[in-house]
Amino acid sequence: MLTDEIVSRTREHATTAWTEILNGAVPAETDNFFQKGGTSLKALRLCARLSGLLGRKVPVKLLLKNSTFGAFLSALETADV
Repeated sequence: MLTDEIVSRTREHATTAWTEILNGAVPAETDNFFQKGGTSLKALRLCARLSGLLGRKVPVKLLLKNSTFGAFLSALETADV
């Protein structure tokens, strides 16, 4: 079970990584990674960065299937990886 602290930390790290990889502003829930300039290489970089920050594997398919920031966060918070 995820605690509020873990969910908050996941959200914080995802926001930071997304912003760094896309060189942009803090993402809105409806921002689409690929429409904001994301590429497959950037998707790999984002997931690798998050894997390091979160201490667990974040597969790129999670982002490919959930390309809006809100959907990606939800998937990160519920993924059993």
